[in-house]
Amino acid sequence: MFVCRAHPETGFSLLAAKVYRPRHERGFRSEAPYLEGRSSLRSGRARERSATRAIERRSRAGKALLSESWVRREYEVLRRLQRAGVRVPHPVACTEQAVLMQYLGDEQEAAPRLLAEALAFPAASRFRAELLDAVERLLRSGLIHGDLSPYNVLVFEGRPWIIDLPQAVDAAVHPDGRALLRRDVTNLTRHFARYGIADDGLECADALWSAYERGAL
Repeated sequence: MFVCRAHPETGFSLLAAKVYRPRHERGFRSEAPYLEGRSSLRSGRARERSATRAIERRSRAGKALLSESWVRREYEVLRRLQRAGVRVPHPVACTEQAVLMQYLGDEQEAAPRLLAEALAFPAASRFRAELLDAVERLLRSGLIHGDLSPYNVLVFEGRPWIIDLPQAVDAAVHPDGRALLRRDVTNLTRHFARYGIADDGLECADALWSAYERGAL
């Protein structure tokens, strides 16, 4: 991640450039569950099937496509979630190897992770409510973060911001969508339990999933 001074036309003073190494193999095997059942947000079905076969074969072209697909995925998911009212960094542009987005922080340092913040009880209660609302908005948009935890929530301008979204999965087609939703919600409720806010994460996630399946979100 690189911090860049922004062009005035972007409306920001600083931007973050999240760079993916070309043809990187970092975490390739661990990424596979997130790719299963994924539908493209932009490409046609024939191109998608061809790309999926190349990735599954782990060919050179497949690894290049995998790297590019995570970049494009994060950019498109950020755009979709902004439209849905989820507090995420504003996406500005993307290339095959990087996403340019709003920088959360100032010239001295980046915004802290939620895990590192000691919140007063009223703020903790508000953060919990806002994050569970964000999970619901994600699901209403047909998406599940898939790796949500206090590690990838930043505290900026007194509000929680969700980051790290390239692995977001499509709720309608991913075979483990419900399990991933349960994990996301449980990670959040477990964190806020330290403030004495008791929640059953599984019950909350199951209620969301049931409403999603009924089309009631």
